[in-house]
Amino acid sequence: HVVVVDAAAAAADDGGGGCLSLPWIYTSSLLFLTLAGKTGDALGPVWVETRPLLLLALNSNDLHLALSVPATPALPWYIIGTLRRLAEDPVFYLIGWHYGDTGLRWLQRRFPGMAGGLEKATTAFRRFSSLAVVIEPGAIVCLLAGSSRMQPTFFLFLNLGGTVARLLLLRCLAASMPKPLDWLLALVRQFSLPLLFILGSVALFSGFSLLRGGSSGASGGGGGGGGNNNNTNNEEEGCGDGSGQ
Repeated sequence: HVVVVDAAAAAADDGGGGCLSLPWIYTSSLLFLTLAGKTGDALGPVWVETRPLLLLALNSNDLHLALSVPATPALPWYIIGTLRRLAEDPVFYLIGWHYGDTGLRWLQRRFPGMAGGLEKATTAFRRFSSLAVVIEPGAIVCLLAGSSRMQPTFFLFLNLGGTVARLLLLRCLAASMPKPLDWLLALVRQFSLPLLFILGSVALFSGFSLLRGGSSGASGGGGGGGGNNNNTNNEEEGCGDGSGQ
């Protein structure tokens, strides 16, 4: 059950400082997907050829999608890649829809790394909102789409169409450059263990920082780290110390 809170009420609770309590379903979903993505980053060097579809289910970034083309049939590659790339977008859209500008401040505080791109993305979205959703439907753009009250069906149409078009382009490019792709795969294969150690360490540190940042924002458990499900109010605090990850 999602608690719907309008932007005015959220702003009143926020007090202008970016402190916002989100229902647990939002933060736990984002936490799960973020940790899955970091796990995919870590396992990419060893799974890109042996378990490519499972890797795409964890993290369907452009590199994983391109490198997995030789080892995967087209249909499951498109289905899994599309669903995984779309997974976070409705969550950020709903946060923007229900919380408005307060959701943007929450995003900036919860994920400090996005602060630099927030102003640029906001300016670009005001000028080219539909195009932004098609080309780069990331967290900021999806939240802005919800905040601007873009119709849900129109948002879904643009988001899905842009994602499928991007995957079509990636697969065509990968299929048209077999030699460079084979060279890159051979390089990954040769250094798979060092890459696994390096990327695994980075993913572990990032995941720990994410969990710690979420926990520090909670009062009574839960926080931004959805792994703690003992919050009796079924809400998550998005206003910790600002160290989202």
